Amino acid sequence: MVLPWRSRGGKRPNQLTISDAETKTPAAQLRSSRIERVQSPRVPLTPRAAAEICRRLENATAREEHAECFEIVSKIKNLARERGETNKKCLLQNGVVSALTSCFQRFTSTREEQARLLEEVLSVLTYWLPLSRTEGFSKMGTTASLNRLVRFLNATDAKTRQNAALCIREVLAVDKKYVYALTDIEGACEGLVKIISDSVSTKASLMAIYRAVSCDNEIAAKFVKLGLVALIAEMIMNNAEKSVCERCLVVLNVICDNEQGREDVLRNALIVPLLVKKILRVSDLATQCSVSILWKLWRKNGEDHVLLEALQVGAFEKLLVVLQVGCEEKTKERASELLRNLNRCRNEIEKTNCLDSSMRLKNVKKSF
Repeated sequence: MVLPWRSRGGKRPNQLTISDAETKTPAAQLRSSRIERVQSPRVPLTPRAAAEICRRLENATAREEHAECFEIVSKIKNLARERGETNKKCLLQNGVVSALTSCFQRFTSTREEQARLLEEVLSVLTYWLPLSRTEGFSKMGTTASLNRLVRFLNATDAKTRQNAALCIREVLAVDKKYVYALTDIEGACEGLVKIISDSVSTKASLMAIYRAVSCDNEIAAKFVKLGLVALIAEMIMNNAEKSVCERCLVVLNVICDNEQGREDVLRNALIVPLLVKKILRVSDLATQCSVSILWKLWRKNGEDHVLLEALQVGAFEKLLVVLQVGCEEKTKERASELLRNLNRCRNEIEKTNCLDSSMRLKNVKKSF
């Protein structure tokens, strides 16, 4: 389309072209200044540069150069942020985890005013957690490192506590010997339980507790004494997140292998109704754990009142559906055994009700 004044071969008097008007507005000038400030994308980290950074950190650690170590750790943090997964993968392949854990181990006995370096190392380490391989992470399992992690676990800063819980989870995954070393430290078990109650790092703490209670009955009893069962029951009831509910049920299932744990579970009036409710409501794992816990509470303690309570909240119908939709063989066996005994209890209840009604009518005169 040809504009009228263009057809006459020029501009109309006092009329700016569209391009002139745009370039003279304040908004256009601001846009152009913003465009000038845009930086070109940074070049990804090369393997050679990543290896050099890790080597520098290891050398500074060996010389115990606190300030230099802090500078390099901060640089690693910035590099991991800049290009995301690309730089993180490159650093991981060139030994950054080993360099960071060595730094943490070397400076664990430093003065409190220098603890900022250790907090920074923990913060950077969490970029690569959970680890697919645990090479180099065993350095976090030394007595001095574990003691420092427990102190961070009970610190006032929420982020520091969260990072400590994540690292503890990884340390316990390396070897069972670290479970015993950790739980022997004063305040370790209390710190893990308190993190759950404070909702700081619930998932990491639950996994750390799971690995701990799976190792030893005495450790499980220690967590039970700290009120873990009541805390888990409250979390199952109030937390709608699938992964949290699964972890709670997994921990509760292991606790029920311990006699003291089962007794504490039986004393909690919320447990059985919650277990029945979670069957077929969350996931296959949650269903398996719920059936397993109900079976352990009944079979290992010989408690028929567990079956009666489960019967009242609809366990019979739920377990029938579990068998119909299919499940793993072990869960199927336990569900079948629970169903048989629930049916027995139901028949006993019906007979008792019939006897009670006939006893009430014994003195009533019959009409002819």
